[in-house]
Amino acid sequence: MHDLNDVQFFVAVVESQGFSAAARNLNLPKSSVSRRVASLETRLGVRLIERSPRSLRLTEVGVSFYERCRAILADLDAAEREVAVQRGEPVGLVRLSCPTGLAQFVLAKILPGFLLRYPKVRLQVLATNRSIDLVEDNVDIAIRARVRSADEAIMMRMLYKGELILVVSPAFAAAHRNALRIDTLSSFPFLSFLENLRRSTWTFSGPNAASTTVAFDPVLRSGDFNILLKAAIAGVGMALLPAEVAQDDILAKRLIRVLPDWHSEEVTVHLVFPTNRGIVPAVRVLIDYLAEHFKFPSEQQSQKDNAGKTRSEKPRRVPATAT
Repeated sequence: MHDLNDVQFFVAVVESQGFSAAARNLNLPKSSVSRRVASLETRLGVRLIERSPRSLRLTEVGVSFYERCRAILADLDAAEREVAVQRGEPVGLVRLSCPTGLAQFVLAKILPGFLLRYPKVRLQVLATNRSIDLVEDNVDIAIRARVRSADEAIMMRMLYKGELILVVSPAFAAAHRNALRIDTLSSFPFLSFLENLRRSTWTFSGPNAASTTVAFDPVLRSGDFNILLKAAIAGVGMALLPAEVAQDDILAKRLIRVLPDWHSEEVTVHLVFPTNRGIVPAVRVLIDYLAEHFKFPSEQQSQKDNAGKTRSEKPRRVPATAT
């Protein structure tokens, strides 16, 4: 069986560009390194390195042998790192990005529990609606909400899937009761949670497989759900929001759902991270924790309420006003 140390010494000599430099890097006598490389050449029966008093160069065989040895050692190093990852304790800094609205409505509720469970993990949350590049922005995990998934060379894990609903204040609904129709939506002041100016249309599906695309020119854009809710309650305009975000205000009769027979495109929220191999323990446990606990507050309360009901009782639903 070949001695892998001889291969490591040979690679070190090549990458250090000399026996003396390799010996210093390996913290070994130069004679030991030279003897091990010579032993490797003897066993192979070929000259790998041409030596001179002032320089060395690889032979043709040495070049091809070095490339293969470097690949083998890289695979071995990766295997050792993967074992270390699986055995390691969650510790260190994790950088997580999340849209502003989701950070306020969801992360603020669930992240304290994560930090209490893993006290050696430090967490940096980037609450932003700008497009995050995992590599360039040095982000370990990103939470993204999209109507459709982009074709990206990254790993994904689903967190939530739901619909958006149209809501207005009772006063707004009363003032426009006869005019609130799917074909007139674009004429009303619109409140958008999408800060991207390029997105100006939404597609709605309705009764009898009907479908229509509505163009909007928002009077207010904000990734902050609270700002949109306050504006809608004040009667500024119509908002298209996740049902769970608007649910409490609907139940309190501060908002009314309109056109309940029409449904927007489904929105998915998912985690993205660069790779599924070699993820450090702190990142892995955060991914698993978010997958388990990511729920809107009203969704969590609804689950608790439903757990206490008998089978004959029906779960609470968000009321809707047809107009």
